[in-house]
Formats: sequence, structure tokens, C-alpha cells
Amino acid sequence: MRIKNIIIAVLAVMTFASCGSEFRLANQFVNRSRDIQMAVYFPEEAQVTLVQGADSSYTKVLDSINQDLFLDVMYAAYADELERYNLNVYIPDDPDAVQVDSTHWLVLLSRVEIQGLFTEYVDELFDMTDDYVYTFPLNTVNVASWFDVNDGEWHPTLFDEYNLTDEFSSYVSRSRKDGMQYHYNITPISTKDVYDFAVFLGKRYAAFTYDYMMNRFVELGMEKEQKEPRFRLRWDPYEKTFSFQMEDEGFVVIEN
Repeated sequence: MRIKNIIIAVLAVMTFASCGSEFRLANQFVNRSRDIQMAVYFPEEAQVTLVQGADSSYTKVLDSINQDLFLDVMYAAYADELERYNLNVYIPDDPDAVQVDSTHWLVLLSRVEIQGLFTEYVDELFDMTDDYVYTFPLNTVNVASWFDVNDGEWHPTLFDEYNLTDEFSSYVSRSRKDGMQYHYNITPISTKDVYDFAVFLGKRYAAFTYDYMMNRFVELGMEKEQKEPRFRLRWDPYEKTFSFQMEDEGFVVIEN
């Protein structure tokens, strides 16, 4: 067991050493970004679209949602989460005179689209001889957002979209009398679920914003060393740790 632990420790040191530039620069960013002033603007309203299905119907889940409140909730969650990254979010008194530089960032949620639609969920089951496929239309709230960031220069537009759907579960029971019986349950999206979704998105966008700026700092730092980053990193402000960023854990960068 001792030899195994020594081998693991040596491998960890070797891995860190081979990734040293990325972690070193990311750590510099975390230290330097403390108390950055961040002017954040969200739009006053979102574009709400109800997408008709083949039967000319659409989900009614957004009918009871106040889109202004949805954006207010999302903004509050965004600002609160960024405070955990030691960034200070504020709304400038004069939107036409916002200071932008390496310690004063401007973030615009330039466009938001909220769609209420149905999406098709396919539940597949397998037994020893057959495959079973069951299809269900689920109420879905799709939110797509476009962000523009300026820290002395405008960055490419940053995009993300995410779905909230009805909660679905299923299971199979078997008996000698009835054989295999398929059971399912659908819990429809509630008004509370949609506002909770706004909180989730605000926190998601905050993490994505910070990680984008951090990885951009790493990229520019490695360019000076005539290197290229081999991976992207995430920073966890709760655990104070780095981790590798997965493909779906960040904004989609839209190059102009």
C-alpha cells in the first residue's frame, strides 16, 4: 500500500509539473482579480417565444412567468455568485461613462431569448430479447444568452443555452401474471421551477464569465512564453481549487 501511495504521489507531481504554466498563470489570475470592479448590464426585457408544435400547440409553462422578474432574479444570482469570486458588481450612475481596463470590466448581457416549447424525450429499455422505445413530449423552457465583455477591449461574443424540462422517471416491474409492465411519471414544470432556473442560470453564467476571463489570461501569458494552453481550467471559489474544464462547462465563443 505504501509503494502504491508513493507511485500515485510521484505521478501527481509529474502531472502538475507538466501542466505548470497553465496552473501558475491561473493562480496569478485568481490573486490579481480580487476586488475587480465589474459593471454589469442586463436587458430590461427578454424576447419570449412560444414555439408551436406539429399540432399547432405550445407549452403553457411561460404563461404565468413575469419576464422582467425572471431577469431580475437571474441578475441577482449572477452578481451574488461573482461576489464569491471576489469581484465587485455594480451598476454605474452614468452608463455612457463606464471605466474599462484590466481592473474595471464591463459585462453586457446583450440578448436573451426564452422559448417555451415541447422537446421529444426518448426512453429506451432493454431486456434479454427485445428493445423497447417510448417517446414523450416534455414541456421545455429554453434560455439562450449572448454576453459581451470589455476589459479595455471587446472580446468575442460569448453564448450559452440551456434547457429546463419536465421531470421524468420510469421503471419496469415484472410478474408471472402480467409479465413486464412499464411505468412512468412526469412532473410538470412549475412557476417556482422557472424562477429557480433563473437562479441556476445566473450562477452558471457567473462561473462561465470568470473561467472565460481566467483562461484568456492564461492564453495570453503562454503566448509570451511562445506556448499554447493544452487545456482549459475552472476555478471553484468554494473549495479554492482548480479543475479541468469539460467541453460543456463554458461559454461558446462566437468569433466575429
